[in-house]
Amino acid sequence: MNCRILVLLIISLFSLHVLAEGEQTRLFKSHTVLNLTMPVDFDALCRPSLTPDCDYTATEFIYLDSEGREQSVPISIRRRDGWRALQTNCQVPTLFVRFNPETTVGTPFEGQSELALTSHCGKGISPKNVASPALPSDFERYVINEYLGYRIYNLISDMSLGVRLVRMHYTNPEDGRGNFTRDAFFSEHFEALAERFNSQLLPPGSFDPATLDWRAAEKIALFQYMVGNTDWSIEEQENIVLFRTPSGKDAPVVFDLDMSGLVNAHYAAPSRNAPISNVKQRYFMGYCHPDTNWDDLFTQFSELEVPVMTMLIETPGLGRGDRRISGAYLDSFFEILDSEEARESNIVNACRPMPAAVQ
Repeated sequence: MNCRILVLLIISLFSLHVLAEGEQTRLFKSHTVLNLTMPVDFDALCRPSLTPDCDYTATEFIYLDSEGREQSVPISIRRRDGWRALQTNCQVPTLFVRFNPETTVGTPFEGQSELALTSHCGKGISPKNVASPALPSDFERYVINEYLGYRIYNLISDMSLGVRLVRMHYTNPEDGRGNFTRDAFFSEHFEALAERFNSQLLPPGSFDPATLDWRAAEKIALFQYMVGNTDWSIEEQENIVLFRTPSGKDAPVVFDLDMSGLVNAHYAAPSRNAPISNVKQRYFMGYCHPDTNWDDLFTQFSELEVPVMTMLIETPGLGRGDRRISGAYLDSFFEILDSEEARESNIVNACRPMPAAVQ
């Protein structure tokens, strides 16, 4: 580890307070770990990829209030679609959690109607699944590093999804021998983000280069390069959601970072369109927009080095070794920014041609 990382990991220069134009709800104003219990039989949850009209399943969140009293919030849950929703891939799928706002008053979930819950995944059940020596601690590391990625993006853009780390105790009502506790995190629902910024959530297929907020797109491209993620596309709205803002521009927002080099999951692979062999390699996927002010963009990201490393220090759940690995990976990005030659070679000259509609 070089001296720069060592200093940043020893000394926390200041506390981080992410301010947004839109007022955050109670859940996302705090970054302390939320301890919850959720009764659930994952085998009983239908899979959207097989049953498109999957219904929500009723359960509850159980927690201790500030006075140590047990409280309960009724919820309903449904598998989210995608790779991690498949039982063959993940023991614990990603979920949507739905609330009745009338039952959340006075709880940590006040003001919420629906949240996304990202779990630790765990090993799938199929013998054809990706061969993996991964241990439970590896899956925990994936969760924390993906959560960290969202938090870093909060530093880059106010218009970003709020996240909250959870220590979740899963209890199986049918078989208590299957109870276990793992890390997870909530992320803000897209509709809630749209409401915070008085914006309209756009459906898939809405990409229009004429209305795209290109400054926001440039930040996303450099952020994705920072965390080593190629599993995204603004054009295809792949792991990107678009919001029509009051200015009439379409702002892209990032979600789903488990295929990134920062997370470095054993199952992760680069995009087929990226000429790299593993996710730890970086590949810039931004556009060659004629109005890009590269110096200004690089300066903004360079100034995030201390806040990012401080955030790494303050994020709970990573062991010393994991923190060192993540710190070294992030620092290698800032080293690229420190070198004009590296910036030109790896980013500026590596940008992709603009979509035909705006040429």
